[in-house]
Amino acid sequence: MLLSRGGITLAVWIAVFTVLTSIVIGLRLWAIRLTKRAFRPDDYMVFFAYISTLTLAGATWWAIANGLGAHTSELSNYELGVQFKLIVVSGVTWLLGTVFCKLSVLWLYTTLFTTQKFKYAAWALMAVVGGYGIAFLCVFLTNCQPISQEWHPVPGGHCRDLKIEELASISLNMVMDTLIALLPMPWLWQLRMSARNKITITVMFGMGLLVVGIMAWRLQITTKSATNADFVYGLRDVGLVSFLELWLSMIVICIPTLAPLFARYVRPVVTRATGASKRTGEKRLREAQQTIGGGSTKRAYHWKTYGKLDADSYLELEEGNLYTTAEAVSRQGSASDSAKSWIQKPNAIGVTHQIHVFESETPLTHP
Repeated sequence: MLLSRGGITLAVWIAVFTVLTSIVIGLRLWAIRLTKRAFRPDDYMVFFAYISTLTLAGATWWAIANGLGAHTSELSNYELGVQFKLIVVSGVTWLLGTVFCKLSVLWLYTTLFTTQKFKYAAWALMAVVGGYGIAFLCVFLTNCQPISQEWHPVPGGHCRDLKIEELASISLNMVMDTLIALLPMPWLWQLRMSARNKITITVMFGMGLLVVGIMAWRLQITTKSATNADFVYGLRDVGLVSFLELWLSMIVICIPTLAPLFARYVRPVVTRATGASKRTGEKRLREAQQTIGGGSTKRAYHWKTYGKLDADSYLELEEGNLYTTAEAVSRQGSASDSAKSWIQKPNAIGVTHQIHVFESETPLTHP
């Protein structure tokens, strides 16, 4: 059993990021439980990508234990066979992982933006991603005839040049991930919300471009002559970059779903540590009532705000475990204000509702 320094380094990377992505997936499950919402297709897709990545990690650890990262000439025939088997397994698991990450974020988009034109664009990209996945699954599984030709050669068997397939796959991936990252931007900046929120959400969605940068790095590694001349040694770098693509993809697409956790646990702490402590003398409790009309029925909601209510105020809506924000417009000296506002819900960027804001020195009671 040959352990190389490069293989051990890769094993450490895998261990650290497996724990990190597991924590992020766990937080996503916690957010789902907190908001009491049902599982959506995008949840199942990212979970499938996570399982696929775990499978790839297990196969890579097996290959590391059999010389991955060492020089090809130093390995026995059995150890070389393990590396060839890893190539087949990694081709399938990496492909499934990256495809389902893309499908997950596109499906999430359709729950955040309700514009029909945007949904058509997202569905079209889903079709492209699905077609890419099916096509390259066939390509990777038929690279060698028979599939075991590299580690158990038979007369008449043959293999194609894997480098061409990898270059095509990586290039298409870069194009698709760029389109996915940029897709919501035109619609996002048309929403009625503060510029600060728009910038925050733009950065959040734009983090997908980090994955494009990782793939550009992988493209550079794949084209290096040294990687192809000593492929077992080169697998260390190719493996690390492939894992980084999957890990970062899962983390980035989970971040938008963690908003309920930030609102419930992080925002109150930040508010107390920064704003509330500086305005102790000015802080006054404001309670308001909100009536949201939906079709033929209406529901009454109740929320609390702290600080002076003005044109730039943000109201925090508290409904059991549900927290959301609303941008309100207030008129000084008025006992009752009415304004249309964008309220961020757990499954949407913004929806329009009519709100009524009352200012009073004492808490108001429900009707």
